[in-house]
Amino acid sequence: MTTDSNHSPNGAADDNPDDIPDENPYENGSKVNSFAAIDLGSNSFHMLLAEPQGALIRGIDSLRHPVRLGAGLDDQGALTQETRERALDSLSQFAERLRGVPLSNVRMVGTNTLRRARNASDFLREARQLIGKPIEIISGREEARLIYLAIAHTQPDASRRRLVVDIGGGSTELIIGRGMEPELMESTEMGCVTFTNHYLGDAGRIGNSQMKKATIAAELELDPIARSYRHLGWDDVIGCSGTIKATSLMLGELGLSDGTITRDALRRLAKRIASAGSVESLGLESISSDRAQVVAGGIAVLRGVFNALEIESMQASTVALREGLIFDMIGRKEHVDLQQRTTQALASRFSIDQRQADLVEATATRLFHEVADTWQLDETIDLPLLQWAARLHEIGLGVSHSQYHRHGAYLLKHSDLLGFSQVEQNAIALLVGFHRRKLDKEEFTNLPDADAERLLRLLVLLRLAALLHRGRHDEASDGLSLKVRNNGLVIKLSHDWARTHPLTWAELSAEAERLTDIDIRLRMKQSG
Repeated sequence: MTTDSNHSPNGAADDNPDDIPDENPYENGSKVNSFAAIDLGSNSFHMLLAEPQGALIRGIDSLRHPVRLGAGLDDQGALTQETRERALDSLSQFAERLRGVPLSNVRMVGTNTLRRARNASDFLREARQLIGKPIEIISGREEARLIYLAIAHTQPDASRRRLVVDIGGGSTELIIGRGMEPELMESTEMGCVTFTNHYLGDAGRIGNSQMKKATIAAELELDPIARSYRHLGWDDVIGCSGTIKATSLMLGELGLSDGTITRDALRRLAKRIASAGSVESLGLESISSDRAQVVAGGIAVLRGVFNALEIESMQASTVALREGLIFDMIGRKEHVDLQQRTTQALASRFSIDQRQADLVEATATRLFHEVADTWQLDETIDLPLLQWAARLHEIGLGVSHSQYHRHGAYLLKHSDLLGFSQVEQNAIALLVGFHRRKLDKEEFTNLPDADAERLLRLLVLLRLAALLHRGRHDEASDGLSLKVRNNGLVIKLSHDWARTHPLTWAELSAEAERLTDIDIRLRMKQSG
């Protein structure tokens, strides 16, 4: 497997060898201020290691493996065994380089191909075993947000509106924003790998007709959204990721421009590729051989973007999704938490009773800490899921009281929740959808066994917390405790509390019956 590695990746602040902190930056063998972002793209897998440096980041190391995930789907839409092995080999190398980086400072995201692959869950389980942390499958809009975040941090001119274009292996993201805030975001199903394979891969020799066909296909894909982008407008156009960086380098090496991407330069570049029959035949030194195999499809997509949006020129940026992931992690550490803003916006939009949500969240958190060690629940991964679900467990009431838990699950599963991965979003939807009434263990069977067990345990905690506050008062007893005993749970409440809350006590008894459906035995005890 080809590996590109360097110690000063583009998009990071310059590394100063004299800039050595006086304090020891290591804690328990980990460098606590180092971060790692892994982007499992449809063309390449990328890893960036970086440290905060003022408002920027300083690159420590970067790795790139041309895994070609997008080209590794069979006719049924499943990752082939060869592709999975290639991907896992890449991740095993990443895992070695991650030693010393705190797991809480590592994010690993999958994009277009992993969103589509039918057997993605098997690969995700194996990848988690290698890295020690789950892959977040992010939506196209979340990918767009993170890409814009990278641009906004590295080009922070808040006075100008910018259009950001990112062409990946399987998708293209288009974002318009000003300052730190994106205003319009879309993700389209076209990328350098998919377009090369579909329109150019079988041609043997790339000609004008193939390039024209691919370009028109890209324009048609953009037709439903092009008008809204042109209407909003922009001052600057910025392109990022491998296709656009490679295009800029090719234009410069061929003398077609100074690296600025223009509509005319793209037209002449496409003509040169068609005349040569392939990108490889151009004999360029500025791009790698693996990039040369797929960049023609990306250039066709880029021409389609220029034509559909009527772009005149574009500057290539050196930052992309992985830098956005680093900035996002740093922002969360500094309490600039988009996930919190997203849940607050949902609560406001659907008029969630904030006091009730706070009560359920507090009790769910209390119960979590009672059983976390025995149940092997992670405070950094599992507790936030439980708390988000508690904050939003009544979101379905904004639709109807009848079956509101199901309405809530639907809303959460099908909304664009900025800041959340698809895995997180689906987990929260499951928790909310089963926080009351009948349980259905079969709904969790599509998850890896370890994830299903974790979510079922979190679900029990949410159900108990919601039940204890069903009267919409602070009814949780001061003597409340929850302990794991053998294969079950023992919930203990004071005798006085049980005597004054006969309805809730009866509902706990009914809940004990329901929990047997997921093989959990709940026993109730009174103290004092």
